[in-house]
Amino acid sequence: MYKQFFQLASVKSEEELAHIRHAAMIGEAMSEAMRATAIPGNTEADIAAAVTSTCLSMGGFTAEILMGSGPEYIGWGQPAWQYRSQKPREIQEGDIVLTEIFALYGMYETQHQAAVAVGKVHPNVERAAEVARECYEIGIEYLKEGVTFGEVVDKMEQPLLKSKGWHVHPLIHSINPYGPIGFGTAPGIESLPIAQKYRQLERLPNPGRELVLKAGMTFAFEPNCAFGYHLCNLGGTVVVGKEKGIELNTNSTYLMRADI
Repeated sequence: MYKQFFQLASVKSEEELAHIRHAAMIGEAMSEAMRATAIPGNTEADIAAAVTSTCLSMGGFTAEILMGSGPEYIGWGQPAWQYRSQKPREIQEGDIVLTEIFALYGMYETQHQAAVAVGKVHPNVERAAEVARECYEIGIEYLKEGVTFGEVVDKMEQPLLKSKGWHVHPLIHSINPYGPIGFGTAPGIESLPIAQKYRQLERLPNPGRELVLKAGMTFAFEPNCAFGYHLCNLGGTVVVGKEKGIELNTNSTYLMRADI
């Protein structure tokens, strides 16, 4: 039943795409607010407050922000201070601040993988950012009508495979609604020695590979790469086009730099 629903709901009208473009514009401003606030002395809570208030002040809605920071960071999810009794981490020079920002307008969603380098970061972070950006650019070229979702995933992960890095979360997945998810075949967190301490840590599936793309479908690009304990993720929201993907935002598709 879900596949039938996805086929009916995933191709957006021009009116719906106008809402999605507006959400992306809000998300672009949220990403910039994140970059401007990610400076030494501010905390992760300061960043979350700036991102959320920017969204609400522009008439959008956001439910949460996924975030992590430090000279190295490989987790993914809400910051620990949101569910534990602990202080929000203070940003320091040399940190990488990684986020996943959700912007909604009229109940249509865009996602933005905003990453900020605070001063000089580890060379592996810079290298990971280059790989992630290459994956992103390839995905833009192949997200077009008539191509299968699996073909897009296979193309996007080539730089990741070549680099011999590993990745944390999907390279791409659909939104409006959720459906196909592309983790690809590259190694995941199970490749780290520390992961052997955990049971049932398995490769994640890639549902929806057979989906044939149609113009007007929307996807969240989340290319990410890690070397050891140094991770970088980039990306934003892209619409399936006739000839190539249509980018709805730009600033979170590169490693951003803090003003320090």
